[in-house]
Amino acid sequence: MTDHRDSKPEETPEPQQLGAPETTPENPQRPEPSTEPSQDQRRALIDADLKSARTLSTVAAIAGPVSFIIGGVMLSTVGLVCAIVGFVKIKHVIDDVDGRQKVYAATVRQTLIWGLAISAIALIVNIVGIALMMPVLMEAMQTGDFTSILGEGATITAQPSGGSGNAWG
Repeated sequence: MTDHRDSKPEETPEPQQLGAPETTPENPQRPEPSTEPSQDQRRALIDADLKSARTLSTVAAIAGPVSFIIGGVMLSTVGLVCAIVGFVKIKHVIDDVDGRQKVYAATVRQTLIWGLAISAIALIVNIVGIALMMPVLMEAMQTGDFTSILGEGATITAQPSGGSGNAWG
């Protein structure tokens, strides 16, 4: 039988304090080297940022002209925000790429600049359009007379033409 009182107790490592450098088993005094992303991980991050910037540039390039057609302040604002976020992403990535990706990043950057310009112009035009239409809209809502906005279509839909008032005749 073995006596457990004579055996040496197992040594437990002392817990490290927060912020203290980690030590390696080979050399308890030497901290472990910092963990930076490998070259493959870095390329994957750059590719993801380029893809994201391309998607944002596509949204910005489409949202600006479409907001001209439908007169949407929100849509032109979304285009402007997407262009700004994409431009910031591509600005951080463009120095780290080389070769074909450099040309691709420059093309995406140019698309973002165009999307930024178009969305900004669309936002300004849409805000001016709302500012010009606001007095007419307010007057029509206060008086109940929508002919100034809709023309004769407002009077046709407001008063049914028939004896029974039934839309189907």
